[in-house]
Amino acid sequence: MKGKKLRALLAFALCLSLLPACGTGSGTDTGDEFVPGQLAGSELGVLSASDSIFSLNCRLADSFHPYATRDPNNWLVGQLVFDNIYELDEDYNLTSRIILDSSSSNGTYWVFTVNTEVKMHDGTNLTAKDVSYSIQLARNSTRYGARLANIWGASANSDSTFAVSLAKADMQLPLLLNIPLVKYGSAGEYRPVGSGPYQFEPEEGYLSAFSGYPGNSSLPVDRIYLKEYTGIEETITAFEDSYIDLVVNDPSGKSNLGYGGNTEKRHFTTTNLHYIGFNMEGDIVKYQSIRYAISMAFDREYAAGTLMQGAALAAALPVSPKSPLYNDKIAGLADYDLEAAALTLFNSNVRDHDGDGKLELVETGLLAEIELDLIVCGEAAGKGDICKKFAADMASLGFGVNVRELSWADYQTALAAGDFDMYYAEVKLGASFDLTSILSKDGALNYGGVSDETYAQLIDAYLAAGDEGRAGAADALYDYIIQTAPVIPICFERQEVITHRNVISGICPNSANVFAGIAGWTINFEEEDDR
Repeated sequence: MKGKKLRALLAFALCLSLLPACGTGSGTDTGDEFVPGQLAGSELGVLSASDSIFSLNCRLADSFHPYATRDPNNWLVGQLVFDNIYELDEDYNLTSRIILDSSSSNGTYWVFTVNTEVKMHDGTNLTAKDVSYSIQLARNSTRYGARLANIWGASANSDSTFAVSLAKADMQLPLLLNIPLVKYGSAGEYRPVGSGPYQFEPEEGYLSAFSGYPGNSSLPVDRIYLKEYTGIEETITAFEDSYIDLVVNDPSGKSNLGYGGNTEKRHFTTTNLHYIGFNMEGDIVKYQSIRYAISMAFDREYAAGTLMQGAALAAALPVSPKSPLYNDKIAGLADYDLEAAALTLFNSNVRDHDGDGKLELVETGLLAEIELDLIVCGEAAGKGDICKKFAADMASLGFGVNVRELSWADYQTALAAGDFDMYYAEVKLGASFDLTSILSKDGALNYGGVSDETYAQLIDAYLAAGDEGRAGAADALYDYIIQTAPVIPICFERQEVITHRNVISGICPNSANVFAGIAGWTINFEEEDDR
């Protein structure tokens, strides 16, 4: 069998550590010499407390159905059990073992051909009905409903083909389908049938390697055990003592946990956009030129690298810098430049008119003092610091910004009431980076009252563009957003996959599948005869 006990000499392995083939690897540097069997903050370390098996945390009372569970641990477990219809890697390369072909002539009607040789865990072969059913479940789920809101329906034409109809043209639909595949008719099931590398063992506390999965013989372990730790302190302790072997952490979220010990971190970039929005009817920020000046006062690199502690990628455009559609030249129009911001404000008649060291705006012959109200959820790491850094930079220009750090409940109330001049927000976009919900007049996330219909027109043109015209359509959209600044992109969030140092190599996670390419992983266990 494949393996089992952690190597007794992890200290020696430290000298031989290698970064994984893809992704970013970095160990936690405590500045102290590593002592085998001892971890900071814990009397029992990896060696003495290890239970000799590879384990993940879960919540047994919650569902393991990927379209029903709200528990992030169960969602992580599900990534081993359920193939994604498509896989999208960090560099936006799209692959699939589920879909053999896809086509659309107009972007509103798509036909997909399914690989019916794929085996499901119950021994049946995959059908188009399974895939279209999964898309329908995703369309109606909390997790995926927003990104798939444009889908009218999905239905099988035969065992091997299915069609998807859209409310408006989208030639990038496959980018949105990195979603779990489940067996037809599984709604409401606690542990539905999947087709991934591991399968549930209903009467046992572990996942077992699925014999019908290609490359089964290369999977790093035969079993992955499921354990349950609920409290924050209990979970952290279980990880540090090696009763849990892999965790995912959101450093900028409310659920950020401080995992210590001798760890190794790999980051993956998400499509979670952090941005500034405006009250478009605000006395000061209703002016396009002032919003543009403000866009040059955000030090995005410092925000992402220092204030977010590397848990983000700086972005001046509302598309990931990892995407081939990110245009550095257009993004450069909003580079951090306080002198340029001050000049733009001056040309907008925002000046120190009365010599008091503060900027004022002249309206109808009257001086309007500037004190913008910027709201941010203070429960999330880094976001408040970004806002305070921006306020300090604006203060150096004589431009007043008051940062209000609110609880999540109070923040939501202020957003809904329009009680702000500016707000710091985070939105999870699909991989096509459709901004309809933020910038269309009736968009669900249009809290600032954006009413310029040009945004919706440019978004629709971008989504409808084929491969040859997509870059040009994207440039037109992003250039207009930069110039008019209805929102100011700050960064795209990165999250962490945390393991014990030198235990796992070959990890290449993406935002929808931490275990992508698990057949290429190596888990450093020793062989034992008892398992």
